[in-house]
Amino acid sequence: MGADHKAALRTIARLADLQFAPRRRDEWPNLVIMTDRAVQGDAWDLADAVAAGTIICLRDYDLKDRANYTARLASACRHKNVRLVVGGDVSLALRVGAWGVHIPEGLWKRSIQDVVQARDHGLRVSTAIHSRQAARSVVIGGKALCDVAMVSPVFPTLSHPGQPVLGPLGLTGILDALPTPAYALGGVTPRTIGRLTGLPLCGVAGIRFT
Repeated sequence: MGADHKAALRTIARLADLQFAPRRRDEWPNLVIMTDRAVQGDAWDLADAVAAGTIICLRDYDLKDRANYTARLASACRHKNVRLVVGGDVSLALRVGAWGVHIPEGLWKRSIQDVVQARDHGLRVSTAIHSRQAARSVVIGGKALCDVAMVSPVFPTLSHPGQPVLGPLGLTGILDALPTPAYALGGVTPRTIGRLTGLPLCGVAGIRFT
């Protein structure tokens, strides 16, 4: 990870702390770092670059040896008191002692039993949301099965070039339909974070923040 990326993480962390209400230590923090090895390098370097309590969400679904990679990342996160959320694999999250698991929107309906297992074992659960319909789908029997949602893409992002974005207005519509706290994901930078002022978010999530 380069010095510019580390500086961007420090800047966005400071702005998120200023913009969003302080959270209790047992709650979800104001900042979630989504991993992308091609952009950031090895994710355990992230654990050295962020403040204690920050969440690192391991995306990188196609790693050749994801189990060992995740175990090494989990060890680094424990050493730095950083919270690890494992994307898309409840069994792996449980095996490495992760703080939580992230369920992509497309896997949600197929993962309900896994989500129940995760919650039964004390894992926190986040999910990806891209529409009002998806926001309603996380409720079963009047109860939300996830703890928080990552709503995206809020602004234009290099990760999904050319994809339509929600903007603050579209984000607000989804937040109104969500039964859980939420993070704004996608294109959040020091230049765009101010456009989220006043929205009922618990924080922001992203890869580059530049």
